[in-house]
Amino acid sequence: MKPNRSLAILIATLAPAALLGSWGCSKSETAKANDVVQDVKTTAKDVATDVKTAAVDTWDSIKDFTFDKRSDFSASVGRMADSLDAKVAELKASAATLPDAAAKDKNAAIKEYDEARAGLKASLTDLGNATADGWADAKAKVSASWAKVQAAYTKATS
Repeated sequence: MKPNRSLAILIATLAPAALLGSWGCSKSETAKANDVVQDVKTTAKDVATDVKTAAVDTWDSIKDFTFDKRSDFSASVGRMADSLDAKVAELKASAATLPDAAAKDKNAAIKEYDEARAGLKASLTDLGNATADGWADAKAKVSASWAKVQAAYTKATS
């Protein structure tokens, strides 16, 4: 979240400068300055959305969701898993540059992650089909699957 904070500070710093620089300019320069300001506003909104999503997408923030919030729960778990998937994709690329023995170990850990991720996907499918009566069991399976994914990710990154 530090890069998002840095980006927000940069935007907050540049926006007033863009406004001040636009005074006394020609219409085309003013239009360009307005475009810059609009881009800054859009970027700031995107950063705020990313920060909000990151704050919501933690296991502790969703673990107590009820059946009524099942779609939010599934979406959050999906986003958390997608975030790990992106990091594992980077690990896969870096594994190619490792010596043979290290690459073999890294690829085995990545394979374990992929298997755990497939299990999580299956658990999320079951969760989507769960009724109110089966919600607790389905959520417990997702919880166990998420723990396996996290353990496999930790192993792959070590």
